[in-house]
Amino acid sequence: MRARRSGRRSTQRRWRRSASWVARIVGSLLVIVAAGGADAQRGPGAVFDHFTTAFRLDGAHQFAECESCHVDGQFVGTPTRCNGCHADATRVRATPRPAQHIATTELCDSCHRTNTWAPVIAVDHLETLGTCASCHDGRHALGKPVDHIPASNQCGDCHRTTAFSPATFDHAGITGACASCHNGTTAVGKPVNHIPATNLCEDCHNTLTFASVARVDHTQVLGVCSSCHNGVIATGKFAGHVATTAECNTCHNTTTFKQ
Repeated sequence: MRARRSGRRSTQRRWRRSASWVARIVGSLLVIVAAGGADAQRGPGAVFDHFTTAFRLDGAHQFAECESCHVDGQFVGTPTRCNGCHADATRVRATPRPAQHIATTELCDSCHRTNTWAPVIAVDHLETLGTCASCHDGRHALGKPVDHIPASNQCGDCHRTTAFSPATFDHAGITGACASCHNGTTAVGKPVNHIPATNLCEDCHNTLTFASVARVDHTQVLGVCSSCHNGVIATGKFAGHVATTAECNTCHNTTTFKQ
């Protein structure tokens, strides 16, 4: 009798343990299902917080299929730099840099954003390669306008990467004569009170400043001597000069008044 009671108690304990184990399993499954349903209601990306990987999914990356980056289910070693995916011959299916792209480093995010490749909001010129004119050719980027002064294509000699104007001119790159720019329209020209002279500015002036005049090349001066040597524009006849109405060059030369 006692043996039968003991057997029944043992059987009941086993059933209770089994029932408790089954209840725990079912409860865990219900929690998982409930969590999955809540995540599904929160929308795409809610199941896994990608920010915990130190690579935040923003812009167009939010809508990329996981397997487009995590090829064959491989998560470890997935590139985090743009060029690790957006390049030719990579395992990741991403748009590579086109062949006609301007010459730059591979730091795509220096100019582009994750929303879209174009338009480019700003160009970090520190990441560009080659000369200014290799991009600023009127096709890839704004080029030299048709009314630009005659100059070489070394834009950086006068312009800066922050803005084309104002410009600081390096006259070493200018290919035309002074008057081709210093005409009163493109750049400061000959003032109305300038002495009568040809337009060969460089024969008297230098590129550092118009005044003071470095020297006067009298071969470029027009008119008679007294049109300049009148005591106002240039040294004139002094008070003790002999009385004469003759022009200065009758007795003097352009090297010195005194001989």
